[in-house]
Amino acid sequence: MPADPTPTTLTAEPGSSSKAHFPLDAKFPVYAIAWTDDSTVLLAGGGGSSRTGVKNRISMYSVDPKKRQLSLVTEHELSKEEDAPMTMAFDRTAKALVAGINSSADQLKKGVNENLRVFSYDEKSITYEKRKQTFTSVDPDHYQKVTAFSRSTPPLLAAGSTDSQLSLVTYPGLEDVLPTLQYEKEEIYDADFDDSGDMLVGTSSNKLCVWSTKVADKEATPEPLQVIERPVLKKELACTFRAAKFGRAQTAFNLYTVVNASPATRVRKPPAGSQKAFVSLWDARAWKLLKTRTVSQKPVTAFDVSEDGTLLAYGSSDLSVGILDAVTLRPILTVLHAHDFPVTSLKFNPSASILISGSADNSVRVIEVPSPGQRGGNSTTYTVLFTLLILILAILIQMTFGEDLLRVARSVL
Repeated sequence: MPADPTPTTLTAEPGSSSKAHFPLDAKFPVYAIAWTDDSTVLLAGGGGSSRTGVKNRISMYSVDPKKRQLSLVTEHELSKEEDAPMTMAFDRTAKALVAGINSSADQLKKGVNENLRVFSYDEKSITYEKRKQTFTSVDPDHYQKVTAFSRSTPPLLAAGSTDSQLSLVTYPGLEDVLPTLQYEKEEIYDADFDDSGDMLVGTSSNKLCVWSTKVADKEATPEPLQVIERPVLKKELACTFRAAKFGRAQTAFNLYTVVNASPATRVRKPPAGSQKAFVSLWDARAWKLLKTRTVSQKPVTAFDVSEDGTLLAYGSSDLSVGILDAVTLRPILTVLHAHDFPVTSLKFNPSASILISGSADNSVRVIEVPSPGQRGGNSTTYTVLFTLLILILAILIQMTFGEDLLRVARSVL
């Protein structure tokens, strides 16, 4: 079956959504999203190795919220014999793009799965550079689920698999920094670096481990700096981690975790309130839990932190997308029924003015993020304003009633 051509322009249908956000038909399942700059986004996905007629691709689009459209800049078509790209990360300084793509069935049978793919890009093209195998499984059901660049110079690169392996390599050399980290048959759901690049947090369903990237012996498996086990809320509820990311810039010493709770025993219809998702804020210096907020009555499937560290975004299996204040965890915006299938990926642009989410239902949703002045302020702002109000009120009272108050005080004493 021949693949359908990629549309050059994706335009929202009139009246399809509100002024602040709009859906677009991408024409292919979107599994990963990355921004090259504030107005250019990369969408990765496709139909995999099945003969669906949906080609595997990494597409670069120019984003125009005012026109409510995405315009195709360039596209890199991937092999139809291999899996679709399931994860993607980029380094803006090096203009490097890394994706997770399983090798073809023939290669897997030979024991080869060069899952880590490196591309370069510019304003007009995406070019394949090289590949490397970072985990041992050649089972076609396992794949690279997580890819993350550090924000340090030169960058490090982490890749996590559904087969419980987390790799850390240099970039651009792709040399191992330490032996592959094993998560005891638990799927890797997330990986992220702190701002310095000195710490890497890897998340599986039962625990998250914080690792030092500064190791003296590259042959020895290191001990984690910190291990956080999944929480236990009630005996009848099972909690699992879904994501963990460090804050950025002004929230650099924070760690954000996402926990999904569901009935401990499988039931056909879960009781009301038995499924929840929580976002928690930790002090990443003392490893102390600071606050937690319930964000959904269904599991969270995707999570992101803005580059300036002020905002958090999540996608839920109830089909919604939400934005939180990164300091207070206060909800800023919620888009109900953002997609027909759960969100597979979402990403803020560098200025955090736009959030784009993608789904396997062939759709993306473009969300204009409220400006700081439209967010209603945060608790710090309110505290400062309240303090100033009290000071002004005290000065006015002193100026108006100062002598009378002094005489009353003397008479009482």
